[in-house]
Amino acid sequence: MNHTGVTPVARAAGLRRGHLVIGGIVLLVLLLVGVSLAYLSPVLALLESHPSRLPRGVPAPATAPPPLDSSKRINVLLLGSDNDQKFQANALLSQTMIVVSIDPAHRDVTLLSLPRDLWVDIPGRSSAKIDLAYAEGGAPLARATVEKTFKIPIHYYAWIGLNGLVRVVDRLGGIDVDVLHPVLDDNYPNDFSASGYGTERVYLAAGPQHLDGRHALQYVRSRHGDLLSDFGRSIRQQQMLLAMQQRMAGMDMVTALPNFARDLNGHLKTDLDLVRLTQLAVFMRGLHAGDVHQAFLTPYVHDAVSADGQQILLADWPAVNAYLRTLFGGDLLP
Repeated sequence: MNHTGVTPVARAAGLRRGHLVIGGIVLLVLLLVGVSLAYLSPVLALLESHPSRLPRGVPAPATAPPPLDSSKRINVLLLGSDNDQKFQANALLSQTMIVVSIDPAHRDVTLLSLPRDLWVDIPGRSSAKIDLAYAEGGAPLARATVEKTFKIPIHYYAWIGLNGLVRVVDRLGGIDVDVLHPVLDDNYPNDFSASGYGTERVYLAAGPQHLDGRHALQYVRSRHGDLLSDFGRSIRQQQMLLAMQQRMAGMDMVTALPNFARDLNGHLKTDLDLVRLTQLAVFMRGLHAGDVHQAFLTPYVHDAVSADGQQILLADWPAVNAYLRTLFGGDLLP
């Protein structure tokens, strides 16, 4: 006898309805996952999996990245190459090296430019200009060289090529910069020609300018017409990063991120994972102008010539180390 008050037919119908509800929920979840993956796939395509093996002779990163909920400093090595067309993708000099140091506890960021011609000891190699590290061993060797030379722990890296920078600036709608002094370069490399070779004439007038991607690249890359030579270029590179950060501050990064990812596909390499990338994007867009500090090694280096005739920069290392302690405090490596 049935004591439940539910007839067998009604009970069977209830079970079928239950299965339909559960099946509907499963389908909804699968649909949401599919939409999410389709939405985020351009971003995921940019993120490199962490390599299981380092190149021979390259030491492992000195420290692991801090946990997501940590207030400890996070250092990202930003690398840029003057050319991503004429040469092999794994044999490019890093013409731009900037340590982006993020201090969540004090809500500030320090941008430290590293001169590309600085003469250093590259791990497992002989002494050379620091820009050779990326060409010889990619991001792992560039990271190891910075850690050995400056005692700065590098938790992540990001490399961007020429076209990637142009596309990002254009996606932002251009950037506003105050051109410090006229930029006149009769020998600017024309990498965007069909062959990737040749030169063109570049002129940017001094004063407030709104620059699209192509002109922004010219502004940060030209070095022949700058009285400060490569030091002037370092200043302009940081100026552009600040201008980009200000443009991003007014954007909805959740919806904008996939578009940026599509623009950067093939022009960006990074070992940042999606969660950390999103976390840092949210943090950066919440910063004010006074929260970002610019730092340069210019006062502590001087021109020299290497034994094989290269124009190089030599550092006053006691002065450099003292300066780095003022920037990073006790967060430097022993």
